[in-house]
Amino acid sequence: MKKNIILGILLALFTVVSISAQNKDSNQNCKTDSCDVVVKYAPEKGDFTAQMLFGRGAFLNSLNLSVPSSGTDPVSGAAPYVNDVSSNDNAVSNMIGAEFRYYATDRFAIKVSGGAILRNTPYVINTPGVPDTVNGGWILPPYNAVEATEEAEVNFSLGAEFLFNTKNDRLFPYVGFALPFDYARRSVFTPPYIDEAGNVILPDTGTRHVEITAFGVQAIAGVDYYIAKDLFFGFEIKPVSYTYAYSIKSPAPGLRDLAADNGTLSFFARFNFKIGFKF
Repeated sequence: MKKNIILGILLALFTVVSISAQNKDSNQNCKTDSCDVVVKYAPEKGDFTAQMLFGRGAFLNSLNLSVPSSGTDPVSGAAPYVNDVSSNDNAVSNMIGAEFRYYATDRFAIKVSGGAILRNTPYVINTPGVPDTVNGGWILPPYNAVEATEEAEVNFSLGAEFLFNTKNDRLFPYVGFALPFDYARRSVFTPPYIDEAGNVILPDTGTRHVEITAFGVQAIAGVDYYIAKDLFFGFEIKPVSYTYAYSIKSPAPGLRDLAADNGTLSFFARFNFKIGFKF
């Protein structure tokens, strides 16, 4: 509910700003009260556009991105899962990132989008407590160890679009393609710790990790509608999309890795709403 309210406020502000900008364009082009106002909305060679994308995110943070456990526990055989496509979960109120286009000609544009998230937690060795042997409990409480973790999530897409003109000088449909690349990695190291008896326990001999690499090709069809000279909103869909994903799970240094792959083919199942500016 809160997301829908925020999105509604953003759209309202966007509409007010666009109307104000359109009036400003009209006033600048008019020399007299009776002149005809001509505003050209179509992108031209050398123009840039920057747009905020709404919909389902492209990061590979799926449930199958789980690091193998310490010791001799079984290594999960779950194959990589491309979670940036879903049959039911696509929220228009979810801001997923930015996209940029450069018009090499009046009708041909190169587009890029992407993002990255990097996290790192260093390990801390535990500190044993001092038990109270008379009354029970602790004189000094023990401090548990902190696991070392590293996470990386990256997505990048490079594509191109061909723009079409219509009878409506504000409406511009387009078709094109995109080449997405996604990468995700998680690693964990549980440091040695001292138990209550004073023994040193070695849970891990090194870092455990899992990583997924995915790349594919997508057909693109969409439309942009300019509500002012340099402000627009649009919709985009991928009529056909194929993604190949490959995962590697390593339970410990020196042990064999478990590799698995997956292919995901979708039709008319990926779509986005966008709001953008032209420069």
